[in-house]
Amino acid sequence: MIGECKKYEGWPAEPKVEPSEACCAVWQRANIPCLCAGVTEEKEKVWCMEKVVYVAKFCKKPLQPGYQCGSYTVPPVLGQ
Repeated sequence: MIGECKKYEGWPAEPKVEPSEACCAVWQRANIPCLCAGVTEEKEKVWCMEKVVYVAKFCKKPLQPGYQCGSYTVPPVLGQ
């Protein structure tokens, strides 16, 4: 995940850039509960959770609204 996706999921929150196929391939194999359980306060200083949610959705393995990943709660989808 770090090698393939860091440039798409790090700070600052903008701009959001479409991730590479290699990054999406990593996301497709990711164990989301395990990944999110390992998100610490220190990691949240490196990884922009808003971008993590964007990349997950782009890669067709979205985090569900209300899901807790580290201290970040995935927001509801607007318009629903």
